[in-house]
Amino acid sequence: MMKRLGKIMFQGLVAILPAILTLYILFWLIRSAEIVLGGMLEVLLPESWYLPGMGLLAGLVVTFLCGLALNAFLVKRMILLWEAMMNRIPLVKTLYGSLKDFIGFFTAKHDSKFSQVVTVDLDMGGTSMRMIGFVTRNDFSDLPTGIGYEGEIAVYLPMSYQIGGFTVIVPRSAVKNIDISTHRAMGLVVTGGMVSEKGKAADHSG
Repeated sequence: MMKRLGKIMFQGLVAILPAILTLYILFWLIRSAEIVLGGMLEVLLPESWYLPGMGLLAGLVVTFLCGLALNAFLVKRMILLWEAMMNRIPLVKTLYGSLKDFIGFFTAKHDSKFSQVVTVDLDMGGTSMRMIGFVTRNDFSDLPTGIGYEGEIAVYLPMSYQIGGFTVIVPRSAVKNIDISTHRAMGLVVTGGMVSEKGKAADHSG
């Protein structure tokens, strides 16, 4: 009986935890915008003008204006100068560059050949296995000689339940394409295969 109750509790936790975390993150963002920007507005505006929620509204406006500003030539130049400065600072350049590339890989509009989900065939102690990965590069002409050769591709192999992974250079013949979105494949990998295609917990029976 206790085992069955524990299983039911676990299933309920799996069902509600994503919703709780999502709501918490949204609440944190809204609260942060209200505290920071709302506090600034309270100082800048007459006391009778400020209304609760104006901090959040200011955050949305600032975000929208930043999106518009990214298309301006002067702003682009300023961003390039900022990135150049960040890339000169030890450790900072590694963290900044890695996060920028990682986020950009999943948010930018890439050609399908640069975001293809694949499986990589591996041989571990005589046992063949496959790992799910993401093709990140199939042309090494702009990199130093020796990193990759003709007919090879770079594949990122993420690790389950943590931010990390390995980038491997393998022959194109060593991978098989999978007809699945990058978002869904990443969700499958980071949960250790516990989430099905429809986003539900996989059935472990049998």
